[in-house]
Amino acid sequence: MKPNAMLMTATLIAAAMPMSAIANDLRVNPYLQNPSSDGMYFTWFTESATPGVLSITGGGLSSPLQFSSTPMAQPVLAYTTAEKNQNLGGLVQGSWLLGDTPHKHAVDVRGLQPGTTYGYTLTQGAQTFSSTFSTAPTRADWSSIRFVAFSDSETDPAGRVSRREWQPGALAPTSLDRPALAGSQWATSFGTTGSGVNQTLRYALTETEGYRRNLAIIDSRNPNFVVMPGDLVQGGGYQPGWDEFFRHNAGEYDDVLSKRPILPALGNWENFAAINGGYGTDADGRFGPKFARDKYHAYFDAPGNGTEAHTDNYYRVDYGPVTIITLDSSKGVPEDRRANYPAAERLTGQQYTGPGTDTQENYTVAQYESAGGTDLSPFNPGTAQWNWAEAQLADARASGQIVFVQWHHAPFSDGEHGLPMNHVNSSGQGGTPMRVYHDMLEQYGVAAVFSGHSEMFERSFVDNNGDGFGVMYYDVGVAGDGLRGERRNGNGFAAPLLDYNPFSQWSADQSAPEQWGLVDGVLQLVDGGKHYGHLEVNLERVEGDGPFYAKVTLTPVYSFPLLDSSYQLIDTERRVYGDEITLFVNAAGQVVAVPEPQTWAMIVGGLGLVGFTAARRRRI
Repeated sequence: MKPNAMLMTATLIAAAMPMSAIANDLRVNPYLQNPSSDGMYFTWFTESATPGVLSITGGGLSSPLQFSSTPMAQPVLAYTTAEKNQNLGGLVQGSWLLGDTPHKHAVDVRGLQPGTTYGYTLTQGAQTFSSTFSTAPTRADWSSIRFVAFSDSETDPAGRVSRREWQPGALAPTSLDRPALAGSQWATSFGTTGSGVNQTLRYALTETEGYRRNLAIIDSRNPNFVVMPGDLVQGGGYQPGWDEFFRHNAGEYDDVLSKRPILPALGNWENFAAINGGYGTDADGRFGPKFARDKYHAYFDAPGNGTEAHTDNYYRVDYGPVTIITLDSSKGVPEDRRANYPAAERLTGQQYTGPGTDTQENYTVAQYESAGGTDLSPFNPGTAQWNWAEAQLADARASGQIVFVQWHHAPFSDGEHGLPMNHVNSSGQGGTPMRVYHDMLEQYGVAAVFSGHSEMFERSFVDNNGDGFGVMYYDVGVAGDGLRGERRNGNGFAAPLLDYNPFSQWSADQSAPEQWGLVDGVLQLVDGGKHYGHLEVNLERVEGDGPFYAKVTLTPVYSFPLLDSSYQLIDTERRVYGDEITLFVNAAGQVVAVPEPQTWAMIVGGLGLVGFTAARRRRI
């Protein structure tokens, strides 16, 4: 843990609770981090400096374990003048703001039994909060594990009243046309955005409602943990964005992270300060990227990585037989920017000359360090992060773990950020530089990589050495913000697809065509299309002496809105896209070949062949 987190680690109670706290002292309910087979890390925030009491019960404990927290003031989380004065259309000015002196509490609970469910109660002054959590199983003793991966929630208070762009994708052959941009009931009810050939409908749900409904589905599936590869908030340096994130995940909207741990990664928005300077410096002299990353560090305490200045940026968590390795794709060296390439030399169309070295042109290392920042961790070969990643992958493989990796910038993408810096249509924030990790990931048998950034749902498969065993790459940027489609080769949504990513196997934009039809005389979306969603990953242990140790099923899930004839929301429904993939791993944790159907049926009988056809087609 980083030093200030160690200072806040709770000690076993020896005395009664001190003076009572103010009413409604809890600012953020307890949320969970750093799961292991013997414990969990609890974090919560209060308005006052009053210690809290955390009580743990169950799991063979003869009496409750009780811990007292040490509150630590977090001045970096105080509201700025710009935030206090901000007006958001449709909301009462300042109604989203909380207190201005948040205090952090952290309790690191260890010494518990593996694979066991416990109850816990936090007493914070006159308030109490109760929930449950489960420790991770051991690698030797587990039967099933479920986790969810999604990103780009990009929360902020304005999301309560705003609906995002809903870019048109493929239409099913039997579908009616999408609602018209002018005069249709959809356009009248939800609005449009953009203009001319770039005009598009807005989505039926607000960002807040979409994210809430997505989280509700996740909660109903009771995953063991949640993986979030970046862009958690609409500006890491924007405090109301963080407040809204925790309202969703450990507050008044829901308590998903109060019951299961989060494994987060830094995204480009966690390097951006929004109205507090953006990627530059605000009126009060704050350098936006440092201010944003400082807030991220205040909220998350990751396991150490051997480089103290890089704590929280990249880390490893083992959950039974599963290893999750998190990397920071925020900054590369040598630094690069679009302006380095003369217009006449920039790539066009599908041209590609290499991944490049940097994922963003918005600020430099020199600017960051001149503002006092010391925590940047470039990802390129030879850097501390690179060397750490290789060492962790080698160790996980030697230990027989099933390995997954996450970072924010999708290296293989047909979306907005899928182009390298030297392309004429580059966003200046392309994820292609992270392709430099592929050979390492393939060498060590990584099952899948989770990213976001392009705000779409896409799966790619890369097998550089052609042996049939490559790496699955998922862009899971559909948590609750934009609903973008594949990049077009020209202006407007009628232009042909650019198809820049030759490794793409599936996307919700093109592989799940919208099916529109008349329901009670009203044009409704019946199935398909782009929606808020997530990737559900299920691991099942395979018993017996056969060649398979575990089955891994990756299921793309979407939250489908059901509307009445007036386009009022009735409910949302959990649906599964038709790209469910099943992988099989051996005792070494590596993906192995699937035999012919008749042979496989004799080996595992009733385990099922969900995703078998797709897997074989892609030589997994």
